Amino acid sequence: MATTLERGARSLRYPNDIDPVLGYAPGRILTDDLMDYRSEQVAEAVLLHRYRTHGLAGIHNVMMLVDNCRVPDYFKGAEYEERYLSQKLSEERLDRLAKVHLGGDESFRTLAFNRTTAANLTLILALVRKGSVVPYLVVPYRKPGVLKGHGHPSIPRAVELAQAETRIVTTAPELRALVDAGNVSLITICASYRGILDVETLKAACDLGRTRGIPVFVDDASGARLRTIGERQPTAIELGADLVVTSTEKYGLTGPRAGLVVGRQPLMERIGAKSAVLGTEARPSVVASIVRCLEEFTHEGGQAVYAEWERRHQELYEVAVPVFGDRVFWKGYGGVSIMVEDIMELAMERAGLEESEWAPVDISTAVAMVLLRRYGYMTIPALHYPGASKSLMIHLAQPSAQTLAPKEIVAALDDAFTTVARIMRSREKLGVLLFGPPDAPIPD
Repeated sequence: MATTLERGARSLRYPNDIDPVLGYAPGRILTDDLMDYRSEQVAEAVLLHRYRTHGLAGIHNVMMLVDNCRVPDYFKGAEYEERYLSQKLSEERLDRLAKVHLGGDESFRTLAFNRTTAANLTLILALVRKGSVVPYLVVPYRKPGVLKGHGHPSIPRAVELAQAETRIVTTAPELRALVDAGNVSLITICASYRGILDVETLKAACDLGRTRGIPVFVDDASGARLRTIGERQPTAIELGADLVVTSTEKYGLTGPRAGLVVGRQPLMERIGAKSAVLGTEARPSVVASIVRCLEEFTHEGGQAVYAEWERRHQELYEVAVPVFGDRVFWKGYGGVSIMVEDIMELAMERAGLEESEWAPVDISTAVAMVLLRRYGYMTIPALHYPGASKSLMIHLAQPSAQTLAPKEIVAALDDAFTTVARIMRSREKLGVLLFGPPDAPIPD
């Protein structure tokens, strides 16, 4: 059964409907996942070239993402070279630490996955009934009338593979109406993608699932810290969720790119069995590195880090507003951002265009590639996986980003927009920027 989602709005100024799964319109250059992947591969080659020509000091991670696979010092010795023994030794510590981080008691179990997307896929294939309806509760879209709401693409894509139907909802009454209609096998919630879901709605969804006997799954990839530290909300399990996943490399955790799930035992047995079949479970070395990052994290330490982020991001925001106006926004812990549609509008204005054949994803990625090629700025639109956000977020979590002054960052952004505006009438020049050799000069 094909996934059923509402279509997004189309701007009169540029083509293509917004894809409700991706949260942005497919491009005219970056037409699909394959072209997006090719662009990402070029960006990685540019990054390597930048390192070889400018050294590590010439590269600045402004994404807030890490992928640190360092393991604890005590994970050494012959016992940790035995695959099965090493796994169990790691899992013992992981279970205790994960429940401190995400919640849960002895009736809950912990599993680690090689990516959060892999965790979502495995969980949905294990629990979603063929032909059923899966409500997807998400934060309302920031720009009213453009898109109802949007969560992480891995959820609706996994539901489609399970031969079920995703229905996006943004309020508790909408969710209740779907459940009342019947045939719901799982309630999914994206609590922290493109914003933070309010605690009242989140609690109402968990209560509804409990009273109707429907498992509730919270994708808290970032929210396990954004919500609890940034917004001072309870954990998803404290609110009544049956299952919760978080990423171990973002917004306060400094571990590997991996997914960590805590859930009720009977559900986790089914998920564990499915992970063994699919091969999505994390390997011992990854589990050990997750243990290390959980050991290093404390709520109090996280609060101090978030306070420092807010100070840095406010300074950056105040410098950016005079240049980009109300199209730039910030959240203390979330960085300074420009949405993909606004990136397009800014570039068109600077180019003096009323219409454009390009979609916003083409132009946002082009801006990101200027930042990477000319300044060594690592951003999500350039370097992350197909389906990731194409909005431009500058986050000053990483040490290499903290060496940059706010005026320096804004000047680089300003130059990137001006550069793209100058060449955006030419498919050939945009093609060189997006797909040209690592040492190719940026077209004039």
